[in-house]
Amino acid sequence: MFELSDNLEINTEIFQGSKIFRIDNFYKYPDDISNYLFKEPAPLHKEYDNPTHNNVFFEDRRLRTYDVRLQPVINFLSKLSSQKPLLYDITTNQTRFYDDKFNDYKNCIWWPHIDEGYNGIVYFNKNDNECGTNLYSQITDADEMTAYNTITEHSAPWRQKEKYEMIKTLEPKFNRLILFDGFKYPHGMNIVNDRYFSDEYRCNQVFFFKRRRPA
Repeated sequence: MFELSDNLEINTEIFQGSKIFRIDNFYKYPDDISNYLFKEPAPLHKEYDNPTHNNVFFEDRRLRTYDVRLQPVINFLSKLSSQKPLLYDITTNQTRFYDDKFNDYKNCIWWPHIDEGYNGIVYFNKNDNECGTNLYSQITDADEMTAYNTITEHSAPWRQKEKYEMIKTLEPKFNRLILFDGFKYPHGMNIVNDRYFSDEYRCNQVFFFKRRRPA
């Protein structure tokens, strides 16, 4: 099922000295994969965190399971990023928001964070070219640094826009993969409208890689 397309459209951009890959027409059978991954809601992510607003003001759901059929895709992206896989599992994100003032996307951004290396994201929502992924400059605000290191993701995920410098938006498209350095760039969902304030989940598949540790 997880076959790459025979007609990959690979675009490579050098941004601030770092490679960002955009691959359109990524999977050969994207509709079958979407149905396989997102037919049912995944389990709530970090369900037992305390405090949490997950399943109160929003739903952040994650699927993580092993499927040997995914290994050629992981190997392909590992070679492209020049980094080793952090996970060999299928990992997905499903997110939607409840209509509440808590979800103030006009004045806030969703949880900028860093990961251990390159991240790959495949978008699965059709007719969405806005709610992709934002990249930010490194966090310099002292209060935000303290918050990032002390609070849990789901207790205060919305952060004030003026405390972050958004430097690039990676636009979504059905069956598009983006691959970027998730350690160099704090990043997060780009929620710019109320499309996912409904029964529809924002759905993507993610891949995680890890940078080499200094000797």
